[in-house]
Amino acid sequence: MRSTFLFLILLICCSFAVGCGYRPVARDVQARFGEGETISIPIFANKTYKPNLENILLNDLIDEFAKRRGLRVKEMDSSDYTLGGEVLTYGKVAVSYTGFDIVREYRATITVTATLRKNSTHRVVWRGTLSWSQDFPASSDIAIQQNSEDAAIQEISRRLAQQIYLKIIEDF
Repeated sequence: MRSTFLFLILLICCSFAVGCGYRPVARDVQARFGEGETISIPIFANKTYKPNLENILLNDLIDEFAKRRGLRVKEMDSSDYTLGGEVLTYGKVAVSYTGFDIVREYRATITVTATLRKNSTHRVVWRGTLSWSQDFPASSDIAIQQNSEDAAIQEISRRLAQQIYLKIIEDF
């Protein structure tokens, strides 16, 4: 009797898991793009006043695609897809203050637009605009302030690369 009850509970749990819509991401990438498909990622245009954002994002995008299964990064001449885009905006605003009206914390925000094209047909497969923000502490020491801002930019870029990858492989 007890084993029948446990079997029934297990069966109910399995039926919920099957019906939840979960499926492995790697299988979706292969179904969508095919086995062994390749992608090139040229450097994005930087439309901001902040230098080097495009290089940081490029490195994070290459790392993101390299560590995931599915699309392999290759040179532009021999790839199946091309991911291009622009770093549209960079902003830094104060978000918290001390009791003496001194900035305690800033928020950095980067907005990018990206487009994935199939090279053989030049058809746009995916296009999107994404934005990410990261808070970082203010400091009276300019070097520490710059290091904190640079760390925030690194985190934003890493998150944007993740989001671009995930948006590309999603069914939309």
